[in-house]
Amino acid sequence: MRAFLESLTGPSRGNVNWLADNALTVSVGEGRALSVRPKDDLPPHDNDIATLQWADDGYAINVSAGRNVWVNGQEISSTLLVHGDMIEFGEKGPMSRYRLCNHSYPVRHTVEDILSDAYAYTRTSRRPFAKKMSGALRDSGRRLVSQTTFLFRITVVAALLVILGFGFLLYQNDRRLADSIEQESRKIEAVAIMLAQTREDALTPKDLASLREAFESQVLSAEQRLGTLEHRAGAPTRVIAASTRSVAFIQGAYGLRHLESGKLLRHVLGPNGEKLKTPLGQPLIEPGAMGEPAEFQFTGTGFLLEGVPLMATNRHVALPWTSGDREQTLKDAGLRAEMLRLLAYLPDQAEPIDAQLERFSEMADLAILAVDPGKVHGLGMPLADAAPQAGEELYLLGYPTGLKALIAQAGPGFLETLEKDGTLNFWSIASQLSAQSKIQPLASRGIVARTSSGAIVYDAETTTGGSGGPALNRRGEVVAINAAILPEFGGSNIGVPVAHLKALLREVESQ
Repeated sequence: MRAFLESLTGPSRGNVNWLADNALTVSVGEGRALSVRPKDDLPPHDNDIATLQWADDGYAINVSAGRNVWVNGQEISSTLLVHGDMIEFGEKGPMSRYRLCNHSYPVRHTVEDILSDAYAYTRTSRRPFAKKMSGALRDSGRRLVSQTTFLFRITVVAALLVILGFGFLLYQNDRRLADSIEQESRKIEAVAIMLAQTREDALTPKDLASLREAFESQVLSAEQRLGTLEHRAGAPTRVIAASTRSVAFIQGAYGLRHLESGKLLRHVLGPNGEKLKTPLGQPLIEPGAMGEPAEFQFTGTGFLLEGVPLMATNRHVALPWTSGDREQTLKDAGLRAEMLRLLAYLPDQAEPIDAQLERFSEMADLAILAVDPGKVHGLGMPLADAAPQAGEELYLLGYPTGLKALIAQAGPGFLETLEKDGTLNFWSIASQLSAQSKIQPLASRGIVARTSSGAIVYDAETTTGGSGGPALNRRGEVVAINAAILPEFGGSNIGVPVAHLKALLREVESQ
């Protein structure tokens, strides 16, 4: 074998036409299939496009009359072929690579040869750029798979597997990083939501200034409110006085536990022990931090039940993280809320009572807390046997606005002490109020607007912090537990009918 033509395009792609005789005829048949035969085998045919004649060390190509052939991109009529020439037979004919093989055909091609062929094809082909590039890539891939050594193919496959492995690891790392970033953003969002509620119960110097102005104008006085209530509405003093001692100011704080690590979120401390903050001014808290657990503080109202050491309140007071979509927000952030501290302050008692959740209702906004029996002996409110009727008068007791209202009731002297000491501590203020017997609920009068098995609507005045307070009839019996405010309906409030509380008490007794 002197030489061969390796077809790079057309239906003969990948085929080899051996060149052994001195004189050969090259034909392009239907479908652009390339064929080579000895010149004397058959008479000339319409598909003949050129002849090859051996001369010295190679073949000379002579183009048939009326035909077109390009060698290395240049149209020719005849030329001596050189090893590696790219020959394009006709306007749409196939492109072939001419090779001298010194009477032998290489069983395998080197990568260099294959890539060289691809480069020569793209450089000399007259086809549109996109087509010749796709053809070169396709043919090179085919030849790398079929015409290289077995060892090379194994090496390429191994390299591809390694690349794919690294790619998969990078993808997994990217996914973990993305999940971590998303989890962190959800954690920040959840913490921000909880902090927003905590700010409602927090005291600031601005709040103290507002309270001072209120004292100066004499519009925030517990005595004034109670006196106005008795004077204008004729509210029975006996009902209010008998019930006040059983109405508790509830103060609590919960923390957030990171589910993955099992650790509470704690404040991150600086080099001097100060609590660090984020660029947005939020406390910087992390599961592995060394500071105190992050507290999310809240206040509310509860009342003791007659004959048992139990206290009733709203579920959203006993479990403040369950209101709205907060619980789902925490779950999405990989966090779980848990109570850190829950205290109940009763009027005329210097020390708070520890409270624990006993049971809560799935159907109504109610919860029952267990307290020390020795500290509530002789206290408690009776529950009404029947729901009130529309138009009936009722009395609402509670601690609306939390600590702010209590400071207002305590008088200017207590406020001056706070300002002098410079302390606005959530816990110490309540402790000082209790020690000085300054914790007393506010009372308001209202009329029942509507009653049903699911809710009682009335217009007794209250606000945030009064949730969980008792609504009493003229006999001093609890007819509803205050649960929500409806400012869009003229300041109306919604209470949970006492029948739901009785049902929850039966669950406690049966457990």
